[in-house]
Amino acid sequence: MERILKMICVIAGLTATGKSDVAISLAQKWNAEIISADSVAVYKGLDIGSAKASVEDQSKVIHHLIDVYEINQPYNVAVFQREARKKIEEIQNRGKNVIVVGGTGLYIKALLYDYHFEQEDVEVKERTEETVFLYQDLVNKDPQAAEKIDPQNRKRIIRALHSFDYHGKTRSELNQERKDTILYDAKVFFLHTDRDVVYDRINQRVVKMFEMGLEQEVQNLYDQDSNVFEYNSMKSIGYREFEPYFKGIIDKETLISEIQKNTRRFAKRQMTWFKHQQPSVWLDVEKDNVLNEIVKYL
Repeated sequence: MERILKMICVIAGLTATGKSDVAISLAQKWNAEIISADSVAVYKGLDIGSAKASVEDQSKVIHHLIDVYEINQPYNVAVFQREARKKIEEIQNRGKNVIVVGGTGLYIKALLYDYHFEQEDVEVKERTEETVFLYQDLVNKDPQAAEKIDPQNRKRIIRALHSFDYHGKTRSELNQERKDTILYDAKVFFLHTDRDVVYDRINQRVVKMFEMGLEQEVQNLYDQDSNVFEYNSMKSIGYREFEPYFKGIIDKETLISEIQKNTRRFAKRQMTWFKHQQPSVWLDVEKDNVLNEIVKYL
C-alpha cells in the first residue's frame, strides 16, 4: 500500500484511564472526528459492558465504527483495518482531523502499519492438482506458511501459493517488510497511571456498570437469542462472564468479581503490549494535564 503520511492522532491506553473523554475534548478543540478502535463497541446492543461513548457524547463529536454490526456478525482486525483506513480518508477529504481512540493494541498497529491480512473475498484461480501435492508445493516454497495451514484446507493452501507466486516472497518476508512501513504521520499517546490506581478504577467502573444496568442489557440479549454466548462478540470481557451466571453456576458477587479480575488482567496485558510496540508519548492521567500535553504535539 502506498505510504500516505497524513497526520492522525491516536489516543491509546489502559482500560479505565479516560481515553474517550480525552478524545472528545480534543476533538472539540481540534476540529476532529473520532474513529473507535474497539472490537466490542462496534456492535449494536453492547453498550454498557463496552464502555461505549454515550448518545450524549456522540452528539458532541462525530464517532465512527460504533454501533455498526449486529452481535451475530463477524468482525476482526482485518475488517477494522479496511474500514478505519476508508474512514480516515473520508474525514481528511472533508478537511477535518482524525482521532483514533481505543485500547485494542493490535487494531491500532494494524491500522498504522502496512499489515497484510488474507482476504477471503479475493478471487484466486482454482488449481487442478490434488490437495496433497499442492500442500507439498507450499512446504517447498513457504514452509512457515505451510506450518500454519491444515494440509486438508485446500482453499488456504491455494491462497498461500498464489501469494508466493505473485510476490515471489514468503508470507513472513512480506509481513516483515510491511510491519516496518508506517502509513501515517501518527502522533500516538498512551494513557496510564500507577497500577494500583488503575485496578481501583477498574473495580469501581465494573460496579458502576452494574448500577447502569449491565445485567439487564445482557439479559435482554439472551432473551432475544438463547445462543447469544456462542457469538464472538459475546466472548469479550464483561459479557462472557454472564453465561455461567445465567446458568446458575455462579452468583452475582462472583460474577462481578470475575469481570473485575479479567479486566485487571487485560489491563496488565495492555501495558506489556504497548511497552514493546510503536513509539508513543506516555501520559500519566493522575499527574499530567493530558489534554494540554497532547495539544503541544499537534
